[in-house]
Amino acid sequence: MHIQDIKLGFSTGVLHKTHRTKEALKIMRGLGYDTVELGFVKLNRIEEGWLEEVSDEDLRGFKYVSFHAPKFNYGKNEGTKDIFGKIDKINFIRKLDTVVFHPDPIEDFDIFKGVKFNVSFENMDNRKESHKNPTDFDEIFSQDKNYKLVLDINHIYTNDSSMKLADIFYKKFGDRISQLHVSGYIDYHNPLFETKQMNIIKAIQDFNIPMIIESVLSVEDLEKERNYILQAISDLK
Repeated sequence: MHIQDIKLGFSTGVLHKTHRTKEALKIMRGLGYDTVELGFVKLNRIEEGWLEEVSDEDLRGFKYVSFHAPKFNYGKNEGTKDIFGKIDKINFIRKLDTVVFHPDPIEDFDIFKGVKFNVSFENMDNRKESHKNPTDFDEIFSQDKNYKLVLDINHIYTNDSSMKLADIFYKKFGDRISQLHVSGYIDYHNPLFETKQMNIIKAIQDFNIPMIIESVLSVEDLEKERNYILQAISDLK
């Protein structure tokens, strides 16, 4: 695979300290990126109208668009209906390649049956009680063959800095991986161009899978982070 063919983009959440989602999309599109994740892991971004102001025009030009759903106690409750309704609206505007959920707070996985969008669940970091290891996903994936995995390489590093855990995830669920989350780790989602943790990048086994950078950045550092990762991948080949 040629470097220019790699689907490597950002979560809009990397700019959440300075830019709303609509503004982040404009910046990323202006830089020529065609891969993006709409970062709504925090519910307050939806409550403050960040999602409602996103239009089809804002998403034009992106070849790959995913959506990171808020951390929430999904189940048979009104909050779940409200969030799913908002996801359905953006999915109607532009068919989402996948919608990412944190599995640990979910109360009832049955509510995902019959949804109109593609569903992926993400492996968790060392702060969480569950869903850090491949065996934690056995029951989820047994419920529906269409459920996918978003493999967060940063989260793997927090649980196992040797990155052997990544090998286990790939061996067990390699065909389920819909997307990767990539960032460095010191205390959170740190830029890889600063941490220079090549073992995080080396843990990636399939560069055909879309990669979303989650390093918290300034606008000025977007290109620096993306170029650092692309160069690191190139050096592996």
